Amino acid sequence: MIELVAWTKFLHLTALLVWCAGLFALPALFALYPAVRGRVEKHRIRAGTRFTYIAVASPAAVIAVVTGTALIHLTASYDTWLFVKLALVAGMVLHHAGCAKMILVLHDKPRIWGMRWYIALVGVPLLLVPAVLWLALAKPHFGMGPGG
Repeated sequence: MIELVAWTKFLHLTALLVWCAGLFALPALFALYPAVRGRVEKHRIRAGTRFTYIAVASPAAVIAVVTGTALIHLTASYDTWLFVKLALVAGMVLHHAGCAKMILVLHDKPRIWGMRWYIALVGVPLLLVPAVLWLALAKPHFGMGPGG
């Protein structure tokens, strides 16, 4: 059982690292859209963005969530900090889904948002990722358990 937990943690952390990198990379790729002029350049940035989302970030997100769920049950961790962490992870999932919507919008309207919007988009994972990491490592006691 210990070996299963160790391998699951390894897979979870690896997937989480790739997913988080994708959450930071996607807004940076979105910020390139307004500056792209040529047809080949447009195709290249669109293809790169879609590849990052579909082939890298999304599979990593699924693996991170599935292995994280498995770890909850394998380690019987049901403390309050975990539920706070899961709420923040839900925020990461919503941000991830929002990036999908942005890919679709930017395909037709590459200059719809200004640079401040893309900077703000980087702020979402910049706040959520360290908070999730802190909760997972510190496992703080919030003075109450599940059920009140």
